[in-house]
Amino acid sequence: MEEDSKQLDRFIQAIEESFSGLNPKTFWPLNGGQIDAYFDVDEALDMYYRLNKLKEKLSIKEIADLMPQADIIRIFLEHNAIIGLKVAKKLGIADISVEDRIKYTLFLFELLKHKVKNDIFCLDGKNLILDEKEVSKFLKETNWNKPLSHEDKKKIAFFTVMTNNLCYTLYYDIFMTGGFYLHGPYDASGEFGEGAILLIRDYHDLNPKEIWPDLQIPYQKVKICAVYKNLDLKINFVNHPITKDSIGDKLIAYKIYLDYKEIEINKIDELIEIFHKVSSQQTKKINALSDLDKVRKGAEIAFYFFRKLRKYTGDDWTPLKEIEKTIEKFGEKFIKQFQYQEKPNMEHWKKIFDPRDDYY
Repeated sequence: MEEDSKQLDRFIQAIEESFSGLNPKTFWPLNGGQIDAYFDVDEALDMYYRLNKLKEKLSIKEIADLMPQADIIRIFLEHNAIIGLKVAKKLGIADISVEDRIKYTLFLFELLKHKVKNDIFCLDGKNLILDEKEVSKFLKETNWNKPLSHEDKKKIAFFTVMTNNLCYTLYYDIFMTGGFYLHGPYDASGEFGEGAILLIRDYHDLNPKEIWPDLQIPYQKVKICAVYKNLDLKINFVNHPITKDSIGDKLIAYKIYLDYKEIEINKIDELIEIFHKVSSQQTKKINALSDLDKVRKGAEIAFYFFRKLRKYTGDDWTPLKEIEKTIEKFGEKFIKQFQYQEKPNMEHWKKIFDPRDDYY
């Protein structure tokens, strides 16, 4: 029990460190509260019952294999996994005890342990998907490209920003790891000398036609592998890079993969143009939606993340019909309620995500 308590304390510490740099007032197109409030109970209970049922016949590893990447599981933890169960209890929809809520949260932590090679809460400043052998092999066997000028470094940095922006327009600010996540920093000193790190930006789902049927983009994935020298960078629980340094000018080597094929730097301008066009189209499309239609799409994005799990159990992955009833019943009530006039204090976030506390 003491070890469980320590794990939960570390989780709340990770929330505190991550949320200290976030301002929900700036999230596009709506913030998490405005979107999640319409389906927090439905998603939380659906996953709670679904995962507990799977535990009866599958091992934790087998369940983990049905789950998405670690950073999407973390998104779930920082959105509806815990809060939704609290709301369900408060409203008398499902009487899930504090003890069962804690047990379930610890189970989600166990799933995370099968997804990463380091501290699941990123309190060490890392998000390690690859183990040391995999990193060493990749560093040694890759024919690395070197930036030949400051302009090369700027172009790669701009390409990174543009690809990030594309993912924001596909998955919203609050669900951005559905489209990309960072992992590392990995030690690259063996190949590149003291102070060298490898950071991998994995844009793993750039063409989610199941969410956006009219999307016109000819690619599925981009992976940017970048080696930096003397860059002090950490990654937190919400997959944000934390550094006081200028990143781009510390680049010493790179490799870019487009749908698993290596591409040269002369291809980047073409990709930037394509991604910019799609981002602009997506931005206009989403901005033209009513706030409640933005919520509907947000629910669709959240449920899309766990489509493999739901399909395995023979279910449709799309949002539950109850969510539409909630939207119709409450209208814009939650849009207005969670339009923060002031940034919530840290105690609010720490209590709201703590499964031991009924506060929400």
